[in-house]
Parts: sequence; structure tokens; C-alpha cells
Amino acid sequence: MGLAASGIAAAGGALLLWGGTAGLPLPAPSAILPGGRPDVTLLGVRVVEDRAGERLWEAAADRATVFEGEGRTLLTREVQPVRITLYSDGRTLESVADRAVVWMEKREVVLEGDITARSDQGITLRTERLTWLADRRSLETDAPVTITRAGLTIEGEGMEADLTLERLTLKVHRGSRVTGRTKGRS
Repeated sequence: MGLAASGIAAAGGALLLWGGTAGLPLPAPSAILPGGRPDVTLLGVRVVEDRAGERLWEAAADRATVFEGEGRTLLTREVQPVRITLYSDGRTLESVADRAVVWMEKREVVLEGDITARSDQGITLRTERLTWLADRRSLETDAPVTITRAGLTIEGEGMEADLTLERLTLKVHRGSRVTGRTKGRS
């Protein structure tokens, strides 16, 4: 049995849009992360955060579970991965993840699970946990990372980066390799 509702709501600077259930069941209370009962569960959501007319990020998920007292919203997948687009200075980073936690007061979005992020410059990042700090417009993780661009693969553990993934610092560099053919002399 699903929830058949649609609407729009604004909360803490974010805009929540939701639609029909597409046949998705509501979660059992025991399936919710620790921290008490949710205030609301929405299906088929799109969450957007704008500040001073500028888009900071937007996300689409099969399910949003809102814990107003904790200031967090849990975005999860049922069928489709959670899709998150981050924006900064006219640049974008498109990401997919198993789930995301939006912390409204801290202005953070924490992606978790199987994460693939791709910048508009063609750089791909793969990791299991990634935090977007909206106020600093930076990405952080302590998890293992794999970064790929045009035949170059860099592996490490822990990272701080800008949204474009062009300026980044690895906490631990595990190795780099070049794949594919290169032109020129051998």
C-alpha cells in the first residue's frame, strides 16, 4: 500500500516536491535509521536548495524521510539511485548514490553507498561516502576514492576537492596509472 499524494513544501531553505508513489510501499518503522520516528515520509521527491536566487544543489529520490527535530532528511533509493546535482560558479557535478542525508542547519549533503560523481569537465569520482559542504562549496571524504580523467586513474584514501574535481588533495595517495594508447615515441 502506498501514499497517493503530491505537493510542494518549503522547509529550512529547501524546497520539497513530491508526487505519486509509483507503487512504492511506506517503510516499516523499524526500517528507519536510529533517531526516532520520522515526522513525514514522502515518495518520489525532488529537493532543491537556493540561496539569494542562486541554485546550490538539487536532488531526486524515490523516498524522503524527514526528521524535523534533528534537522535532517534521509533520501533513499527504492528502484532508482538518488540523483544529486551540485552547483558552484556556473559549474556542475552530477552524482548518483544509494542514499543521501541532508543536514539543513549545517548546510551539508552527505552521500552514502555506491557513489559515482561526474564533473562537467569529464572527471569521474567513485567512493562510498562523500560530503558536500555548501558554505565552503567543497567536497570531503575519508573513504577510499578513485578519480578518472582521460585515461588517468588516481586512487587514494580521503580527499578534499572543489566541485569541479580539478583542484583536490588526497590524504593518502595509493597510486596512479595511465591506460589506453598514447601518441608519440615509445
